[in-house]
Amino acid sequence: MEDILTQHFIIATSVADIRHDPDATSELVTQALMNASARANEASGEWTHVQLADYSGWIRTSELELPIVRGVCEGDEGACGVALPYSVVVTATHTSVYAQAEGDDTLFDIYLSTVLPYIDLSHPQRLRIALPGEQEGWIAREAVAIRSNSELYPVQELSTVIAYAKAFLDIPYLWGGTSWGGIDCSGFVQLCYRMGGHNIPRDADQQYDFLTRSIDRQDMQAGDLIFFGSKSITHVGMAISPREFIHAEGQEFNRVIINSFDDQHPAYHERLDSIVWGMKRVR
Repeated sequence: MEDILTQHFIIATSVADIRHDPDATSELVTQALMNASARANEASGEWTHVQLADYSGWIRTSELELPIVRGVCEGDEGACGVALPYSVVVTATHTSVYAQAEGDDTLFDIYLSTVLPYIDLSHPQRLRIALPGEQEGWIAREAVAIRSNSELYPVQELSTVIAYAKAFLDIPYLWGGTSWGGIDCSGFVQLCYRMGGHNIPRDADQQYDFLTRSIDRQDMQAGDLIFFGSKSITHVGMAISPREFIHAEGQEFNRVIINSFDDQHPAYHERLDSIVWGMKRVR
């Protein structure tokens, strides 16, 4: 990929690993979903350093593509260089991209909150979508919403945020993970709140500093974010009731799990109960 520096690209794979250093064994600092914007600013071998909307790090250059320009115009059955002011937003935790309008031949899976342009909406079961690298595919209607590019993630009821959180129960913990394939504590709450229309930072300490409304423990209610740590913030979870919280836990359970602050509850978590740093309300 020539003249890569300072160029705007997009993520070309379903979910791309973003690493601390240009090395496959380096720390996974975050992941980026297909079609997310990435600005290249340094190259090293087969790696490129990119600035994402909420993070920066190294990605394999092969996982970058130029932005998608394919779209449709009214009355046009094929490609047009001017995209419509709407996009497809994945609202399922994960869904397949199909090779054709009919049949079970799949290209790959894509994940919750991914945004892609559409080409054709006429098929009753599947939508034709534009993919990176001048490719296209088909996606089930029930797995997506068609939304204005100016409001891809409209504000939803708090129950929607909680429902997304619970849908991730037992999904494996992955340091740096941001999707159904594996997720970490801060990526988990960021994703759920993104789908609820709230844009919060990537890391737990950043989230704590960003949110301005502190909550006393006795006032905890569903949706509140709970930050944990003894010397600094190291973990975050989301309240689902006045005593219970859901979180992507990576020390004991290595999955998304529900725990409690009630010492009589079978899911009581004594260690986390003892290191609550603070609580913040998002909305």
